Amino acid sequence: MFLALLAVAGVSALVIRFAPPWLVSTQGLTGAARLNELNRVRLALVLIVVAALVAAVAIYAFRTFSRDRKVEHTERQQSERFMRAIDQLGHPALDVRLGGIYSLERLAQESPEDHGPIIEILAAFVREHAPWPARAGAQAGDGDGHPGGSVAGAHGREHRARPATDVQAAVTILGRRTIAHDTDPPIGLPHTALAGAMLTGAQLEGALLSGANLEGADLFKANLRAADLEGANLRGAGLLLANLNDTVLWGANIEGARLYGANLEGAALKGANLRGAGLTGASLKDAGLHSSVLTGADLTGANLEGAGLDGANLDGANLDGASLKGAVLLNAVYDASTIWPAGFDPSAQGAVARVLPEAPTPAYHEPRNGPRRTHVGWPHEAEPQPRYEPEPPGAWTSEPEPEPESGSEPELGQNEPQAGEAWTSEPEPDYELEPQRPADWPEDEPATSSHESEPAPEPPLRWPPPSGDDPDEPRAQ
Repeated sequence: MFLALLAVAGVSALVIRFAPPWLVSTQGLTGAARLNELNRVRLALVLIVVAALVAAVAIYAFRTFSRDRKVEHTERQQSERFMRAIDQLGHPALDVRLGGIYSLERLAQESPEDHGPIIEILAAFVREHAPWPARAGAQAGDGDGHPGGSVAGAHGREHRARPATDVQAAVTILGRRTIAHDTDPPIGLPHTALAGAMLTGAQLEGALLSGANLEGADLFKANLRAADLEGANLRGAGLLLANLNDTVLWGANIEGARLYGANLEGAALKGANLRGAGLTGASLKDAGLHSSVLTGADLTGANLEGAGLDGANLDGANLDGASLKGAVLLNAVYDASTIWPAGFDPSAQGAVARVLPEAPTPAYHEPRNGPRRTHVGWPHEAEPQPRYEPEPPGAWTSEPEPEPESGSEPELGQNEPQAGEAWTSEPEPDYELEPQRPADWPEDEPATSSHESEPAPEPPLRWPPPSGDDPDEPRAQ
């Protein structure tokens, strides 16, 4: 402005100095009359220049004042809308909350300066209303306001778990924000419950989604480049043609996810669970799949050039047509159902074939009512047990036993008192009898004392015992 004023002043001085002789005719005028005519013209020029400058300054001041008033009015209006939208986010009615969410989106589009704070507010709204694991009294809901999870419908059918309507609206706005206005750190949605969320084509590059629950989420053509999904749950998620380049997926659960044609170049998948995942045509070039679980995964036609598969579990995986050039398969485990590319030798690359253990010999079970075996070892080594056969009738006899000869020792129970007789207590001798040496005792072995000798066998009892009704029948001894 200073240079402009200086230029205008210089031009005005030149016009005032040299323009009057061209603007007025001085023919026939002499001396003082000619000078007075030129001065009159110069004065008019000065007035015109001054008036023009005053008008320019006035116009500039008016426009500046008007612009400032407009900007001030706009800022005041945006501030009022912003505060009103923030108040609506905490309203108990769902419709009011949705109005506040979409008002914030419009403000973010109209005011690039407010874009960053609005995105952070919406991310905080999702973290607060959809935590994972769900806190008491703050459970993630589905579109009908029910708690997250499978709920029974009107006809008894189960609905797929999905976020609440306001949470879905917030993550949708986060996914379609204007990337050019991003000046703040990446979106932070760690440990959020986004199971079944609709995120088709979402722009989540560099987003923090560690520990988030994205089970069954629709991420078709989503941009998750360099995102942090460590420990996230992507079980059954749809990631067709998604961009997961350089994405961190350490320990993530991607079981049964659909990753057909997805870009996983350079992705970190150490310890990830890819059991039964669909990776047909996916690009896993230079991906880190160390100790990952790829049991039953479909890797038909996948690009695994330079991928690190050391320690991975490839039981039942389908690698037909896959490119394994430069892939590291050291200590990778596979079984007989694993399908390798034609002409590929996994053992030459350090892979280890799993050998199934032989079926154990079935244990021998004794019949419930059969004889009890005491043999320890294999059943075929045991000696056959004698089979019990009952005695035929009439095998038992009740003939009386012969009377003992005189001088022989009485049998057991012979000295018992009969009916009507009383017991007599005779004192036992205090001395110990010398043990008698049997006739067949070896001469070179010393005789043992009476307390070490084996007890004499008891005489066999007769069966059945006498009933006592017959006086001639002898009593049981």
